[in-house]
Amino acid sequence: MKVFVGIPSYNRARILKLCLHSFSTSKLVKGLIVVADALTENEAQCYVELIKNSNLGFEALYDVKVGRRGSTRARNRVLEIAKDNLCNKDVLALYDDDYLYPGDHTLTSALKLLQNPSIGIVGGRVINLRRRKIDPDFALNIPYLADILTRLTGFIVLDVEHGPREVEYTTSLMAVRVEVLHKGVRYDENYGGIGYREESDFQRQVRKLGFKIIFEPRFYVYHLAVEVGGNRYSDLEDRIYWKWKNHTYFMNKWRYPLHKKILSYMVLSFYAILNGPVALKGVIKATGRNMLN
Repeated sequence: MKVFVGIPSYNRARILKLCLHSFSTSKLVKGLIVVADALTENEAQCYVELIKNSNLGFEALYDVKVGRRGSTRARNRVLEIAKDNLCNKDVLALYDDDYLYPGDHTLTSALKLLQNPSIGIVGGRVINLRRRKIDPDFALNIPYLADILTRLTGFIVLDVEHGPREVEYTTSLMAVRVEVLHKGVRYDENYGGIGYREESDFQRQVRKLGFKIIFEPRFYVYHLAVEVGGNRYSDLEDRIYWKWKNHTYFMNKWRYPLHKKILSYMVLSFYAILNGPVALKGVIKATGRNMLN
């Protein structure tokens, strides 16, 4: 079993440098896959030089371009490179460019779980090193309650403390059996903007193939929570807009019943109210465009 780490990045090579450096002492990671987009030729060259000069002692595969593919397309390029270079039994750990690898001890438990052929994904904790000012993360870390609410409401509620346990959905930090990539699982590129629900859709595809998803709290990363650049960065109004728009697409694609749609909209509306007038503008923007369509 080989372990590669896949990292998409947009216009922040200096942040990626911190991420790459965090793997310098790893004995488990055998390679990196970096898909980076840049606003300028200079920034693109910074990416290339960074990757070539990292001297991490293992293989680095990369695709660097000037332009912006967006979150889902960049992540799909990571998956394509992994599929073309790795075998079914190998593992791809999906990272963001502002994650820091705490050490091999955090990956061991995930790899042990993935030795079970019925498990397709092991999800882990994302530990913020600072509080996000824009659209802060939240979770309901009460045993069993988050999973029950996810099934009842259709809105995805995460418990990121308790486990290991089988779940329907997990975080964006995933250790993925490469076998599922060879079976055609990809990010749906209809999820725009900040890519909200792109992982939920990806995970649902994996479960549809019959694989289990396990959440393992001992598998974790540190998150720099950088609020500039990156494929997923946006201001608060836009973030709420894309949450509403992408979740609507997610529910329609997977044919959620009406009562779950209503409950989901109630959760999103309440969340927007908690975040103030700017967030409410995002809801109005999203609902107005949905009505026009």
